[in-house]
Amino acid sequence: MRKSIKYLLFAVCLLPELVFAAPKFEMELRPDGLHISNANVAILQKLYEDYGYADFIHMPDWQYPPIFLTNMPTDFHKIEDQNLRNKLFMQILGPLALRVSEEILLERYELMKIRDHFKEHKTFTEEQQKQLDAWASTYDVFTRMTGNERYDILVNELLYRIDVVPPSLLIAAAAAESNWGTAEELRKTNSLYKTEVWYTDEGVKPKNDEDGNYRLKIYPSLLDSMRAYALRLNSNVNFEQFRDHRYQLRRRDKPIRGRAVVYNMRSGSPLQNYAGMISYILTFYDLINFDEATLAPIDMFGKK
Repeated sequence: MRKSIKYLLFAVCLLPELVFAAPKFEMELRPDGLHISNANVAILQKLYEDYGYADFIHMPDWQYPPIFLTNMPTDFHKIEDQNLRNKLFMQILGPLALRVSEEILLERYELMKIRDHFKEHKTFTEEQQKQLDAWASTYDVFTRMTGNERYDILVNELLYRIDVVPPSLLIAAAAAESNWGTAEELRKTNSLYKTEVWYTDEGVKPKNDEDGNYRLKIYPSLLDSMRAYALRLNSNVNFEQFRDHRYQLRRRDKPIRGRAVVYNMRSGSPLQNYAGMISYILTFYDLINFDEATLAPIDMFGKK
């Protein structure tokens, strides 16, 4: 554990202006990075300063510290400076988007190993069949075929669906859906994309739903919300054009970047001109830089 983590804990204890009564601030160093809950803006800015995370774009070697916020800072919506608020929003979401993209590519790698095994042995192991069935359920893939032919079809369709979602796209869509992290619904649900669940009492009732037909889904963390949105892009019928364009880019060995696929996201949100809004945010803030970036081990960063 780096001294900077101990230093930050020490600073939180000694600086009363950084501490608030409730909810309780928590920080945990896990193998995958630093997980933060219930921070306020001052604590988060101090933490980013300690880890040299000063800019949401120009990081050394395009490597970002794996600092994952469970929820938005408790007083984030009170930031009056729009430029500061937007910058901090992208700093928060950058590592989350890189993590989600990394998870999808690891899943795709495992799928490709199963494909290669079948090409060599002309059969699937029982374990591989179970894994393919699980993925098929998750990504909404169906076939009536049986045996090896069934699993061969599943592999090909899953390779079409389990593929990278550009981090820049995840960040820009969250900015559009959550009004740059200031939406009241986000504070109540952790839902960066205002995910709706219908005909249930679970979730938060939106203000504009007079009939009470749907709720806004509550997520355990911002990361869970972003994972769910990436899954929607990779499985929901509304984003078939997005997946098809991504497939064509991969076939031509072209990079899959946010700007390249954004205009294939014309549906899937109640927001007007959804693709146009996302495209503007991508361009104005140069978020494509996140598509070239990676997460680095937490111990590469330390107190400045």
